[in-house]
Amino acid sequence: MTVWTKIYVLEEPKLEKPILIQGLPGLGFVGKLTVTYLIDELGLKPFARLYSTHLTLLDGSTGIQINSNGTFFLPKFEFYAYNQKKPNIIILTGDTQPTIYGQYEVAEHVLDFVQKYGCEKIIAIGGFQTPFERELGKVYGVFNKPHLGEELKSLGVSITRSGAITGACGIILGLGDQRNLESVGLLGATKGEYPDMEAAREVLKVVTKILGLEINLEKLNREIIEMKRRLESLHRIQTEAIGQVTREFRRRPSPFYV
Repeated sequence: MTVWTKIYVLEEPKLEKPILIQGLPGLGFVGKLTVTYLIDELGLKPFARLYSTHLTLLDGSTGIQINSNGTFFLPKFEFYAYNQKKPNIIILTGDTQPTIYGQYEVAEHVLDFVQKYGCEKIIAIGGFQTPFERELGKVYGVFNKPHLGEELKSLGVSITRSGAITGACGIILGLGDQRNLESVGLLGATKGEYPDMEAAREVLKVVTKILGLEINLEKLNREIIEMKRRLESLHRIQTEAIGQVTREFRRRPSPFYV
């Protein structure tokens, strides 16, 4: 199989030692939601796009994704730049993760690209799956240099002591460490059952502190309230449906066997 990965630069940004922030779809969509909100609040537009044979549609097939207006696009990663204050930032996101056998190649292309702009630090964002209610709202962290661990602790991040980080989030951290880049993973605790905006909000609070940014969370808070309302409504409908089925079953006469 011939593999192909290419980055197209749309507009060359002026950046000084930017931090790479990566957030892709994963557990609870925590990474994707976090960086998407950051992009929207900062009013950023993509300056580069990555295409690859390792980026597929959500069902794993190759092809194009069709928009609601009839236009279409290939699966891609997009890079966004913010240079209005220091540290400068490059944000990377997309609608899919690379295939398992393509994770390393895509991550290598990403790191080669951002290091051209002097990137020396990576923050990869993902989800930390937990069944425990008491852990929801926590942000867990991993790091590769001692001073980063102290910084995370000072921000209220719980240091992860065991386990694994899979997918693009883990690979970018591992390869970043091999290149001696400062590498931090931030994981929002989530049940992973639906897009978890609450977990994303808690991670976003940590990220903005690290970056020295002030982001208005009011819109996100409203979206969280609306999501809770919808989930409660869905739960109520499901409960009522189960109750109706149970009552119908009880009203039926017992079967008679001969």
